[in-house]
Amino acid sequence: MRSLGRWHLLMTLATGLALVQTGCKKEDPNAPETWIAKLSTPQRGSAIAKLAEMKATAAVGPLKDLYKSGLDRPAILSALAKIGDKSAAPVMIEALSGTEGSLAQIAGEALKSWEIKNTDAFLAVATNARAPREGRYAALELLAMGDPDPKIVDPLIPILEGDPDAAPIAYIGQAAEALGKLHSEKAIPGLIRCQWLDDHQHRNEVPACRLALARIGKKAVPAVLDTLGRKNRDVEDRAHKFQYDVGGLVEAKCAEVLGDMPDASAVDPLIAALKKFDDLPSYIQDPRKAQMFVMTGVQKVISVASALAAIGDERAVKALLEIAGDKELALEHKLAAVQQLGFLGQPSAVPGLMKLLAVEAGAEDPVSNGFRVQIALNLANVLDGSDQKAVDAAEKAIKGIQDKIGKWADDSTKKAATATGDDKKTLLANAKGYTEWKGNYDEAVQKLAVTRECKSDLACWAGKLTDKNEATAIKAAYRLANERTDKAAALKALVTQAGSENLVLRNVVFFGLGRVGDASIIPELQKIREADETRAKKDKRFE
Repeated sequence: MRSLGRWHLLMTLATGLALVQTGCKKEDPNAPETWIAKLSTPQRGSAIAKLAEMKATAAVGPLKDLYKSGLDRPAILSALAKIGDKSAAPVMIEALSGTEGSLAQIAGEALKSWEIKNTDAFLAVATNARAPREGRYAALELLAMGDPDPKIVDPLIPILEGDPDAAPIAYIGQAAEALGKLHSEKAIPGLIRCQWLDDHQHRNEVPACRLALARIGKKAVPAVLDTLGRKNRDVEDRAHKFQYDVGGLVEAKCAEVLGDMPDASAVDPLIAALKKFDDLPSYIQDPRKAQMFVMTGVQKVISVASALAAIGDERAVKALLEIAGDKELALEHKLAAVQQLGFLGQPSAVPGLMKLLAVEAGAEDPVSNGFRVQIALNLANVLDGSDQKAVDAAEKAIKGIQDKIGKWADDSTKKAATATGDDKKTLLANAKGYTEWKGNYDEAVQKLAVTRECKSDLACWAGKLTDKNEATAIKAAYRLANERTDKAAALKALVTQAGSENLVLRNVVFFGLGRVGDASIIPELQKIREADETRAKKDKRFE
């Protein structure tokens, strides 16, 4: 009996010791299992957050199971998104397809970052008019991502052609992106209509629709030309309803689209649009609206001239020179014509520009003198170095203008020496202004100097793209943009400066890439776009 009692005592002690040891064992806060075990306790919220922070893939299954209970669904979805295990995609698709917009938004972001493809599921959400707006928008984004499935074309056309006041206009932009990637000809009418489409808050999706048309390319040109010719009934009805059927807005938007897809068939219709000017309608009595009408006409000239420059056809030279030399037109029209002649880059424009440069501007006319500077600058942009006599003539003409302006400055300075009071101040101010006017021609002189140096040597021009002198670098970009023989060499040089922080240079470079480039430059341009986005995020001006 004594031995049995001793054994019983030992067992009791052993059991008690084991219980004490178990009770004293500490949980490991860094072990996913510790927090997974707490998903079924009142500490569930803290456990979800901790598992997300740990990116614990072991928790994906338990979190998916917990999601089914209906508890803490936003936190669970956020945790699964942060963990990043794509095996959670079915739960995300379920949330995207549900009735809660906040859950659909979280799910959509996760599915995009994981690059999940499920056309049928996403299409069902995108076309469901009763689905939350967040879910529909996310589904449309997912459908447009990467290489879209051709089966989405027919279902997305009604969304593209939808009423922007009945559903968010952003849906139209996402549908446009997907359909543009698919080069859908069925989408062309809706994409053209979109160019003038605003919602009640004046929001639009013009950039997305314009890009989609550019992706479709030349197959869209005939329909755009019909619209430019005012034969598109849908566009005309809306234009009449909102009173922009006159003034040039229809023509301006068409020209911008045509500039994205340069085609020689557009030249004559664009020239016709350039020469057409509407009279101010009698129903416009408000001075503010009258001013808007005038500015719309200016924008039309700018857009049409830009499109003609992008196409690069010599037929545009005469029409642009006529606009530039028309004494009845506003300065803005004339400036647009001269500047786009610089981009057009046709040597046949040189005689006409020289004739414009020879038009005298009085000492008391700052507007005409400023316009004359622009003529000189763009004359220098057009000269390609193949005709040295033309370069000599341009230099001589510009030097003559500078000498004359210099004489104005000298005369004012001499008169100021014997003048007093306000007269003296005015004469000195005039002398300073004349000196500045004279200096404005220096940029043109520098451009002509490098033209004389490089002539037709593309290697020379490529080297000048990085010149410290801004005028020299910009002239090099114009010259390479208008290269017609060795476009491959011009493209190779221009793409190196596509990311330039000099926005004036970059503008000319991008024009050149559109003129001499092809699809091979898209990856490089994408890198530049990403770099710009990163830079913008760091820029405090965008905070």
